[in-house]
Amino acid sequence: MSHEPKQMSLKVMDNRYSPGMRKWNLRFGITSRCNIRCQYCLPEGKQGVIVQPSLKEAIEVLQAGYDIGFRRVHYTGGEPTVRRDFVDLLRAGKEIGYDQQIVTTNGYRLHHFIEEAVDAGLTRAIISIDTLDEQRNLLITRRGFHSDTLRSIERSVELLPTLTKISCVTMRDTLHELPAFIDYARGLNNSGGAGQLAIKLNQFFPSNPAQLGAEGEAFWKDQFAEEPAILEALARAGELRPVRRESIEGDNPSYNYYEIGDTGVKVAVLAMFSWDYPCGGCWKLRISPNGMTTICISQKNPPILWGMTLDEKRETFKRLTGYRDSEQFDIDNPNRKHYRDQLGELRFDKVVGEQKTIAHFRTILTREALEARGEM
Repeated sequence: MSHEPKQMSLKVMDNRYSPGMRKWNLRFGITSRCNIRCQYCLPEGKQGVIVQPSLKEAIEVLQAGYDIGFRRVHYTGGEPTVRRDFVDLLRAGKEIGYDQQIVTTNGYRLHHFIEEAVDAGLTRAIISIDTLDEQRNLLITRRGFHSDTLRSIERSVELLPTLTKISCVTMRDTLHELPAFIDYARGLNNSGGAGQLAIKLNQFFPSNPAQLGAEGEAFWKDQFAEEPAILEALARAGELRPVRRESIEGDNPSYNYYEIGDTGVKVAVLAMFSWDYPCGGCWKLRISPNGMTTICISQKNPPILWGMTLDEKRETFKRLTGYRDSEQFDIDNPNRKHYRDQLGELRFDKVVGEQKTIAHFRTILTREALEARGEM
């Protein structure tokens, strides 16, 4: 008996089929605040200064993007749903004309207002969950909200006629759970909901403020898994059959997608650290919570949007996207990488702590490998 999901029933929401600037996506960090403290992300304790645009400023961003041809916006944070005006922002985006409004969330709050969010224009959700074990989730996140995240995932699949994705940070202690994740997705995909569920596995690469401290660095060192270990654990759920990336809805070109055995479940693997952070060739205009506006993660001296007039925002977007579309961009940036020097800067803005480069973390693994072979 085949368990292939009913893909034809899904509403395809992809820029290849949208009017306007089809390849471009607006990725909008609407707050630096987060309501949890995952061990691999933010250190425990007070986060410090919270930065975010006013609702008026955020709506101007949407208007400026729409005016130059954007039709898709992806809201991130911090945690975007902690904004009390999040649904108001969705509604404004819908009224402006966006046909795709996506959110990446930890799922803590989404299920409480998802029906209102869908009515206001939410078209897709990406929900973070690293383990299906409640106690392990408490250990990783330092917060007791596991059932909320599961409820948000299930309600998203039930209500959204698109591809909901769960986003997992793969850690050494959770690799054995990958078959259980496949079973979970398979069950939801056959539950009769409006949509389907796919899984994204993100290698635990050092990119967050937590790794600036000794405790966070030690946690990364203990939990980091190389790509072969991730694929081996995933293969325990079934044969990995490669899937063409362009056939899967989503704006990150770097993922490698697989279908798992006869389950019909699609799983993506992103191993940025193992791959040495290559540029994936994306077309995203990224706006951080403090208004830092980039067309490339490694871009130097990006403009700060906040305080600009609507016309100035529009002209800034035209200038940046025009430059990215030009041949000059590739000439000027031949060796670009998918990271910034300061960990956590794009999501949480200026992060207080020691400056650590990616090379620092690679040295740790190199030293361990040499020690294991008795060469040190």
